[in-house]
Amino acid sequence: MKFNKPFAGLSLTVLSAAIIVAVLGSAYRGPESFNSKPATHAGFSDVKRPREAWVLRSVLDSRPRILSIALHDNLWLAYNTKTAALYKAWNGRIDFSGPVYTSSHGPQPVSIGTTYMEEPDENPWRITADGKEITPEISYKGHTVLENQVTLKYDLDYQGKKISVEERPEFFDAGNGKAGFERVFTVANAPAGAQVTLNLHLNSLTAATDYKTDGKFSVTNERDETAGNKAFKAVDGKLVLNNNGKTTLSVNLTEKPAQPQSAQQESKADMVAGLFAKSDCNTCHNQEVKTVGPAYKAIAERYDNNDKNKNALVTKVIKGGAGNWGQIAMSPHPDLKKEDAETMVSYILELDADKERAQAANKLMPKPAYPIVLKSIAPATVASANEKPSAARPAEARPGIAVNIYQFASGIGSVPEVNDEMLPVKSGSINALHLDDKDFGDLKDNFAIYASGFINIKKTTNIVFRLVCDDGGKLFIDNQMVIDNGVNHGLQPTDGEIILKPGKHPFRVEYYQGAFGKGLSLQWRPYGSKEFVVVPPSVFTYKGADIKKTGETPVDVKKEDVPGDKSPLVAVHPSFTLAQARPDNFQPRVGGMDFLTDGRMVVSTWDSLGSVYIVDGRKATTPNDIKVKRIAYGLAEPLGLKVVDDEIYIMQKQELTKLVDLNKDELIDEYQTICNGWKVSANFHEFAFGLVYKDGYFYGTLATAINPGGASTKPQIPDRGKVVKISKKDGSFTFVASGLRTPNGIGLGVDDEIFIADNQGDWLPANKIIHLQEGAWYGSRSVDFEGTANRKETPPVVWLTQDEIGNSPSQPAKLNVGPYQNQMIHGDVTHGGIKRVFAEKVNGAYQGAVFRFTQGLEAGVNRLVWSPDGSLYIGGVGSTGNWGHTGKLGYGLQKLTFNNKVAFEMLAVRAKSDGVEIEFTEPLKEGAGEAASDYEIRQWWFKPTADYGGPKLDEENLAVKSVQVSADRKKVTLQLAGMKSKHIVYIHLNGKTVTSRNGNKLWSTEAWYNMNEIPKSL
Repeated sequence: MKFNKPFAGLSLTVLSAAIIVAVLGSAYRGPESFNSKPATHAGFSDVKRPREAWVLRSVLDSRPRILSIALHDNLWLAYNTKTAALYKAWNGRIDFSGPVYTSSHGPQPVSIGTTYMEEPDENPWRITADGKEITPEISYKGHTVLENQVTLKYDLDYQGKKISVEERPEFFDAGNGKAGFERVFTVANAPAGAQVTLNLHLNSLTAATDYKTDGKFSVTNERDETAGNKAFKAVDGKLVLNNNGKTTLSVNLTEKPAQPQSAQQESKADMVAGLFAKSDCNTCHNQEVKTVGPAYKAIAERYDNNDKNKNALVTKVIKGGAGNWGQIAMSPHPDLKKEDAETMVSYILELDADKERAQAANKLMPKPAYPIVLKSIAPATVASANEKPSAARPAEARPGIAVNIYQFASGIGSVPEVNDEMLPVKSGSINALHLDDKDFGDLKDNFAIYASGFINIKKTTNIVFRLVCDDGGKLFIDNQMVIDNGVNHGLQPTDGEIILKPGKHPFRVEYYQGAFGKGLSLQWRPYGSKEFVVVPPSVFTYKGADIKKTGETPVDVKKEDVPGDKSPLVAVHPSFTLAQARPDNFQPRVGGMDFLTDGRMVVSTWDSLGSVYIVDGRKATTPNDIKVKRIAYGLAEPLGLKVVDDEIYIMQKQELTKLVDLNKDELIDEYQTICNGWKVSANFHEFAFGLVYKDGYFYGTLATAINPGGASTKPQIPDRGKVVKISKKDGSFTFVASGLRTPNGIGLGVDDEIFIADNQGDWLPANKIIHLQEGAWYGSRSVDFEGTANRKETPPVVWLTQDEIGNSPSQPAKLNVGPYQNQMIHGDVTHGGIKRVFAEKVNGAYQGAVFRFTQGLEAGVNRLVWSPDGSLYIGGVGSTGNWGHTGKLGYGLQKLTFNNKVAFEMLAVRAKSDGVEIEFTEPLKEGAGEAASDYEIRQWWFKPTADYGGPKLDEENLAVKSVQVSADRKKVTLQLAGMKSKHIVYIHLNGKTVTSRNGNKLWSTEAWYNMNEIPKSL
């Protein structure tokens, strides 16, 4: 649709916002929350709909790409856009559940109530010509909502031409408590001699006269059914539609007596019980007791719950066989669907889930053969730092590990830094580092353990260490970090390998506990060993100086961090002025944003209504003067929006849709399907993100399916984790790149190229920004594990180390204001704020540095767009868990305007053959930045694995061999020792000594440069 006129003069219908908010959720709380076209015409248009947003796209009953229609309290419909036909008619409602509805990860909407009729999940359309019947290819072309009626549009391919079919469903009162269901079909472009036929399965009829049509209906099967004490008829048949005209089919539906919950609403146990009941399993098996065959629980106890055993048991169920439980053979079940067998076997193997979890915990925390002894020690009883060694007590020879435990008064989310002014609540020694949840005594939450000493090695050996933690910790040996166990997680292991020579090796373990469960264990697997064991007491010694004086008062977490200096920024970037871009009663969880040519903004919202708004702030003098108008609704999680020639395109969860205004009143009438050809499932995490338009094509990204909690679903739909390229001209599509996980953000950046933000997970050790290249594979193996075994990963432009400079990166955008020319920015939903990226080409590929840029915003940042007047608009979003910026709103719409003020910061970092060049926004003060001590340089690398995320590997300091400041004092070249390719080079400037000529302090002191390649000649 094209928008060319302002709000003035429009007739708006004031509807009940309270109903929308209470039932479905709304971004707008104002009196004009929803603008609908009034039902002013006689006939069906007078029917009152059960709710204002009565036509909705979503997953339903584990089926993707469903269009649900609430025609009447007594008649709800669901159409399957895959088959371009009715899926279900029922009396009831929809139970909306899932991230966008209830913030619950995993569930999706289900139909509730009594089913009138349900069609099979197959193509029901046929074309008959010259005595032959064919099944045509079908395309769902979208739907219109006009004058309070909905019309669905389909195309049928026949001999290279398109036969157009439209269907308008409607409710009418059939009397005697019956719900009337009328379907009006209109056929166009059918060739002479060709007949369009629709296979139908009518049900909930009480008499043969309960249906009628002005087309031709041929009965293929008729049967009597009973529900409760009532008799019903079911009729299967073929409806021949009138050629190039209208055909009406009316059905009188009688509600059947209430039945037990439908399968999709049953508990998992009830659902599986139903599968067992329909099979012959219960003839030979009982859940608790052995009968002819073993009890289900006995099977669960024998077999670990893994894919290998699951697949073997599914095969056994279907093919039968004997030998595992005696000589009585298990009967084959060749007619049992594989997916049903998988459901049943999975249920059985989960019967001892608690026991398996306990066993898994025992594997992580193997009990040593000796007791763990933690002793409190007074500092006066051990050697001080100044005590001279003697024959009786040589220095550093005390057996055990020095332990200092600090209690903190407020919540901690990582290992806090401590100094000599802080006193531990406990200090002493422990013979081995192994503490289960019950071993911490009166230590509950918000404490940290610092364990230190020496590991004594007799001969050179290769050792794999394992640190098991809940919530997190790190292991250092010889002042090198060997293991980073992460933060904020349950009991989990992280391994690190190191070669140790004979002698004493200083080590320390830093462990913290925030809340809930806790555990700590330091284990090893020496060379040649197969199992991890707790590192034994015999190898540990410590020095007495590590035993500290204790204090009884919990330590306050000191808030002395300088924002932007190894800690998050807090304020808005000095070069920008922040303003609200929404009135108080507009609370959008922004999924997409763009601008019309007249300066008005179009916003789609990631909420239960799936709405699209026009936001007009052109004449507003205060935020509450901004006008907001909903123009569309019922989209499925619209996480991408693009305006092209004043026409609005939406990337909803499983479709690219064009919004069309048929009668030019600036309310959407037609939701036109442009492309829905990629494969999908009902998984809650199969988002589609967007939207970029370039050279006649749209670009979007498709997330992979995951299980609640973050692990990848197995198996995956093959089209997931890809970049889809869609022709604006004809809707055809291709996949141009693969290997993504949760690419919540695609946009134009440096050199007008397309860049994508992807989120950490399995096979993604950290978040990243990537450059879209045709044919590239970006590393995720969850979709095609075997097929990607030998593929070469295209490296990112920048890695975004988890919780240092990113957590949930979102849409990239260009940055071309002030000194920041040909750079780019991106948002972050969980880490919050906006990050800035400088990219350069080295050996033909982009790599670069990422910097902190701004915070001070009202919500986690999901979408960015530059307005025609040059302001940057920021769309916020938030949900439960880690899907939001802690302490911020779950919605937001603000704008940043460049104010020409200068912020002193690193403008760029460039790779050199033997180091890096740092460019600043202002000249350095005389004498500043000239010392090697002004720079802290480290490097590490990431290794993709099947684990969620990944630690820094081989982290080490890089010595600054020389510092050269340019004549204009805006550039510093650092010569570095040992810089390696395929590593992240971390740069930290001394914020106290590195200042500008104008006396300004650094806005941010850190940069993370992704050294994919080292240039040869620079």
